[in-house]
Amino acid sequence: MIFKTLILENFRVFNGQHNIELAPKRDGLLSKPVILFGGLNGAGKTSILSAIRLALLGKKAIGNVVNKKDFNGHLAQQINNKAIKDEPEAVAKVILDFTHTHQGQHSIYRVERSWSANTDESLVLYKNEVCEDSLSNDQVQSFLHELVPPGIGDLFFFDGEKIAELAEDDTGSYLKEAVQKLLGIDVINRLADDLDIYIKQISQKTADAKTTKLIEQLEHEKNECLLLANQEREAEDKLKRQLSELEIQVREAEQKIQDRGGAWAKTKNAEKDKADDLIKQKAILESKLLHELDGAFPLSLAPKAMASLIDTLSKEQKVKDSQVFSHKLNENLSGLEQVIASQFKDNANDVMAAISQYFESVSEPTTQEIKLDISLTDFNLIQGLIQDASTAKAHCNELTEELVETQQSLESVSINIQRAPDEEELTALYDNLRTLDAQKHKLKTGYGHHLVNAKNHITKALELAKKLEKLYTNQKTDASISTAVKRVDATNKVLNEFSTKLTHMRVSQLEELFAQSYRKLARKEDLKLSAKIDPITFDITLVDSEGLAINRKSMSAGEKQIFAFAILEALGKLSGKVLPVVVDTPLGRLDSKHRDKLVQHYFPEAGEQVILLSTDTEVDEDFFSAMAHEVSHAFEIEFDQQTKCSTLKEGYFWQAHPKVKYKEVV
Repeated sequence: MIFKTLILENFRVFNGQHNIELAPKRDGLLSKPVILFGGLNGAGKTSILSAIRLALLGKKAIGNVVNKKDFNGHLAQQINNKAIKDEPEAVAKVILDFTHTHQGQHSIYRVERSWSANTDESLVLYKNEVCEDSLSNDQVQSFLHELVPPGIGDLFFFDGEKIAELAEDDTGSYLKEAVQKLLGIDVINRLADDLDIYIKQISQKTADAKTTKLIEQLEHEKNECLLLANQEREAEDKLKRQLSELEIQVREAEQKIQDRGGAWAKTKNAEKDKADDLIKQKAILESKLLHELDGAFPLSLAPKAMASLIDTLSKEQKVKDSQVFSHKLNENLSGLEQVIASQFKDNANDVMAAISQYFESVSEPTTQEIKLDISLTDFNLIQGLIQDASTAKAHCNELTEELVETQQSLESVSINIQRAPDEEELTALYDNLRTLDAQKHKLKTGYGHHLVNAKNHITKALELAKKLEKLYTNQKTDASISTAVKRVDATNKVLNEFSTKLTHMRVSQLEELFAQSYRKLARKEDLKLSAKIDPITFDITLVDSEGLAINRKSMSAGEKQIFAFAILEALGKLSGKVLPVVVDTPLGRLDSKHRDKLVQHYFPEAGEQVILLSTDTEVDEDFFSAMAHEVSHAFEIEFDQQTKCSTLKEGYFWQAHPKVKYKEVV
């Protein structure tokens, strides 16, 4: 099977008609299986997956137990809001063209579903452009289920939520259900139930009137309990889907807050207080710095000039001291001569000459010109000022460094404050998030309520079944039905043996297929891993090269998703069906190494046609380039915020890419 064209008309975010070519193109002899859709969250990627599932699976696309009323309600919700606003009776359509080969005969089919808000669905099938108008809706759907059984469809058309659900399922329930549908064991189980009903019917016919009446009453009560349980399960399943959609909306709302600076807003007040403290500290430092600058600091700006000044003043001071000394000496020299003459009469001249010679030797020359002529007090004052200038310069350097650090801290805090939006800007976003959380809490409460009710109804039904079993067992002793009982028991024994042997055989095949897929997608160090599947619980155990089991709970989210992809690929191969693979947002929780594995070994090899729906962060420019040789063509889904509708253009995000030629798809 190959999808050729998907036509959407007034479906979800797509207003009007949109024709999407899905058939893979070839490059000479080489096939290019990947058709890539790119779109931001909420743009409409999931609408593509939903349309394909709806076209082929009908009611089964939204659940196993869905009544007509709920299905019509679901379809009404899928009609584009703008189309409804423009025309209340607007018709929505999903049309899928695909090829299918049966017994060597190649045919082209078209399945067309259309509906409005107030009308039932119309389902039409064309084969080679001829309308199969003799088939009813149910017959067309039955034919489609033969082509794509609902249990098989989930293995080929799935989204990131299914991957996450399968990755976290350590009970084996999903795998058990899938394998039973693949092998037809569910049909065997239904046959066993039908045989049991047959025995009960013939037992009831041979019972007396009182017992028959009691059996009828208990059967009625049991059926009522089962009906109520199914209704509760349907309601529970509906709430579960709503919860999944709501959780996506919650994550998107949280991301919007994060994108708008929500993380910064949480610390905005603290950052403001810090900024106020820094501003005060800055003012204090600036005041201290100005105080230092108003003092002797300017003298430190000319250290050489100040050193030269002190040297000059010191020399002048020595000259002045010498002059004072000489002047004083001259004043007292005549008196000294008289004293010497009176005491040294004969040698007075020699003594006086010796004294004069001595004072001449110790006296400073007085030829230097005195220009500045400042007092000793002023000289000491100038020396003190120069020393103060040196100290002030050191203080100014310290204050400047501290002021620069404070200024840098203030700038950093200011940037953080600027990153945080105003509270008014976030109010609407936080109100929306609180509303979504309240809705989520309400849905969870309702979900738990329906779950408990369903459990109670089933418990009561089991109690009634035990009473009925006891009555039927008593009737089985009757000779008229003993032969039928023996035959049914023998048939059930054969069915059980067949089911067990078939399950063991297929589980063994599934183990090998899973191991092959997992080794292909896992990291290099995990290449020697094998798998063991319990044929009863269907729980998968990874086993290393030494035979030791690996605890799946200890695996990372990315490793679990690779595990889930391997399961889906193995089940798809086991089914024997050759169907297109449609995957929505598959890489959300994977690291780059695991993404590399999927890009290189899963998407190009998953099928003859692989439709990949991705955001620009999942398949980014690097990954796009890595698998460009496998990409047949690509589309970008653009969402218009004003109309709340999306359109498709050929290409993938990067218009400059040589393979991209944007044009409107109509």
